[in-house]
Amino acid sequence: MRIERRGATEIWTIHRPEVRNALDFATFDALGAAIARARRDRGLRAVVLTGAGKTFVSGGDLRELGAGLTRGHAARLAQAGRRLCDGLAALPIPVIAALPGPAIGGGAELAVACDLRVADTGARLSFKHARMAVTTAWGTLPKLVGMVGLGSASRLLLAGHELDAHEALRVGLVDAVAEAGGAVETAVAWASDVAKGSPGAVEGLKALLQGALDVGAARRSQRARERARFIDAWASEDHREAVDSFFAGRASVWRER
Repeated sequence: MRIERRGATEIWTIHRPEVRNALDFATFDALGAAIARARRDRGLRAVVLTGAGKTFVSGGDLRELGAGLTRGHAARLAQAGRRLCDGLAALPIPVIAALPGPAIGGGAELAVACDLRVADTGARLSFKHARMAVTTAWGTLPKLVGMVGLGSASRLLLAGHELDAHEALRVGLVDAVAEAGGAVETAVAWASDVAKGSPGAVEGLKALLQGALDVGAARRSQRARERARFIDAWASEDHREAVDSFFAGRASVWRER
């Protein structure tokens, strides 16, 4: 991962262009370390999270993650992703996702975990979980429903429909569409606007916004169910078939009912 400082803003770039910025455990660790450091930096006012090249994040790195299709491996992945998304939400400063291109699967979950999203005009967003025979796992599903509504969330998750940047803006999945190649600069400009406000007020407002998503015990129960379903799905025959067919470039043949 690369970190660039611009005044009171940091740009965090997931830099794995050879695998379209797919997330592996080393990247989870690097992002976690950046979050921990950002919490201690009182001069930092906003973070822009992006991906190298023309991709935001293409999901999990199946070459690493797909090598362990066990319940224990699934629990580790669910914990890593949830810790990352919860860490972004708990930062006292805004995190703005700048999408230069596709955000797929876990990449779309990561974008939802951020406070704001700016998409390049050529960006696409999709939740391909069902086609990989898994569920979501990182605790962002309630926020997704709050952002786009139950109908659009159902279409995205159950049918796996891909949205271009302008359709994503229309349904509320992103907050702005930038000109080609302009997502990062637009996000940096928004970060500069954040820095014009009182640090204490911005921290308080982010906490209030996060609190608006919290439904207490019901949400905790939902998150526990999500984690359990993901672990079951990850260790299933159908998920193994999805990984095999992904690398073979063929359609999956589902075995389970």
